[in-house]
Amino acid sequence: GLLMPKLATIKQPESLARMAYEAIRQSILSGQWQIGELYNEKAIAADLGISRTPVREALLELASQDLIIFMPRRGLMLNRFNLRDVDEIFELRKAIEQASVEKIANTSPLPDLLAIEESLLEQRKAVNQKDYMAFIEADRKFHTSFTTLTNNSRMISIVENIRDMIQVMGIKALSLEGRAVKVIEEHQAIFKAVKEGHVKKARNFMAYHLDQSMEAVKESEL
Repeated sequence: GLLMPKLATIKQPESLARMAYEAIRQSILSGQWQIGELYNEKAIAADLGISRTPVREALLELASQDLIIFMPRRGLMLNRFNLRDVDEIFELRKAIEQASVEKIANTSPLPDLLAIEESLLEQRKAVNQKDYMAFIEADRKFHTSFTTLTNNSRMISIVENIRDMIQVMGIKALSLEGRAVKVIEEHQAIFKAVKEGHVKKARNFMAYHLDQSMEAVKESEL
């Protein structure tokens, strides 16, 4: 019989729920949602120009990531992180991110650190241009790049799972006077230690940086 040519699978257009999820998530991550403000599903659906079903699905997913909370019969709100949330997230980050820089600084030859170097340049540029969102994106790239370089798929997926929460916590912390410039200095120290293969220094600088960030979050949040 004749052989069928191999056909490329047709890419399904992204589902509406997925698109709604991305749109709402972006508006949360860019700091457009106000703490303490009540939002409603119907209004969000109207804004997005789609029906409520995919919007509800998107909101349920965001709630499962602890980004928003449903208030029965009243609507929904941005999740307000309490002290325990902040402590737990940073304890988890410390465990994973210290292990990541340790593993990378210990690897010979060193893996390609280009993405990390780029993120530092992007952060400097963002500070000069006072571009808040670009700074946060670059900050995220700096941290997730280390985890990615471990090639530990489970560590990567845990970080993936909490990175939006980290970002929402970070948005306010970065608004503290002078914090952005300090972040760059702390990142630079971590990068240098890793690049030079100083395992202990890399761990210590990462721990210091995360402690400083946690303090900044607490100062701005609570």
